[in-house]
Amino acid sequence: MSKTGKKQVVKVLQARDIEILRGLYEHRVLSTEQIMRRYVMSRWYTYKKLRILRNSRLISTHPISGYLANQSRQGSYHRISEIGISCLREQGVPVERRADELRVNIRRLPFLLSTNDVMIDLERYGWEMKDSRDVKEKLQLNRGANVQGMLTSPGGSNYLFYMFMHGVGMKNLMKTTKELSDFGNPNYILFAKSATSYSTIVQQLSTNISVIVKCQSLKIFPYTFAKYYLRLFEDENNVMKFLEDYEIYDLSFKTSSVSGSNKQYDGLERVVRHNGEEKYLVNLLDTDLVKIYNIKQYRREMYELDGRKVLVVTTPNTRDMHEQLLEEIHHVDYLEIDSGDLVDYLTSI
Repeated sequence: MSKTGKKQVVKVLQARDIEILRGLYEHRVLSTEQIMRRYVMSRWYTYKKLRILRNSRLISTHPISGYLANQSRQGSYHRISEIGISCLREQGVPVERRADELRVNIRRLPFLLSTNDVMIDLERYGWEMKDSRDVKEKLQLNRGANVQGMLTSPGGSNYLFYMFMHGVGMKNLMKTTKELSDFGNPNYILFAKSATSYSTIVQQLSTNISVIVKCQSLKIFPYTFAKYYLRLFEDENNVMKFLEDYEIYDLSFKTSSVSGSNKQYDGLERVVRHNGEEKYLVNLLDTDLVKIYNIKQYRREMYELDGRKVLVVTTPNTRDMHEQLLEEIHHVDYLEIDSGDLVDYLTSI
């Protein structure tokens, strides 16, 4: 690097410069905090690196202030410039879009920054993400569709996902509901940025049986909790390992215990021993509406013939909601897991 006047500029692109430029090309926008986290740099070095890239006209920097609800100052976000794209091309990086094509409408900026935050948190745990442009192109979806992208779990499950901010407009929610019905994807994740939006989404979608029965999973998460949960618990076997500390013992491997009941009740495949009883375990830490639907199909007459209750894993924050959704099913026990204990466990992994 060299100095031109008082401004320090890039003389030779370093590997880290190329990584940042490529990240900005692939994800369109990244905040200063996101760049610091994704590329594991100190705050001081991040500011210095971005300043030099900006001085070299490889990136542009813009204020986030006022784009997200209830906050006045939120730092800056960064975009790659046409010069930056040319530098990537010279480095042999495949690039097809121009800088103007990567511009983000101010109204969409909060959604994209939140989406990229999820990507940064989960990619180190084996998740991959395709953004909305790639997903719409691949699935031949309308450009105006609300879908934010696709997350692929370490186990290979593909989830189309949606991001809801602090307020949820009913018109927007109805549009999303129609997409869930029309797209035909088996798995969905909906992220809610506030308790109000989370509650609204669950209440509205839980009654839409025509959508739920088309899905293999329809998970609804509080945004921050999701970024911890999905590190490990998308794989239900990892949930079972965690629950061993709560004296929950998996009996599903004992075919004599389940008596073929796996085939009888959809979604009630996991048999456990809890407080001396055999029960069907359903993990609702993800508020999967398909799981809730399956529990509701396990009617009283079925329970009286089978004899096993359903043990629902929940948290103090979501138990009231889960109880309300399952109020007609009385053969349900609840195991509350403190959200803080969950986060502590998942942070330690």
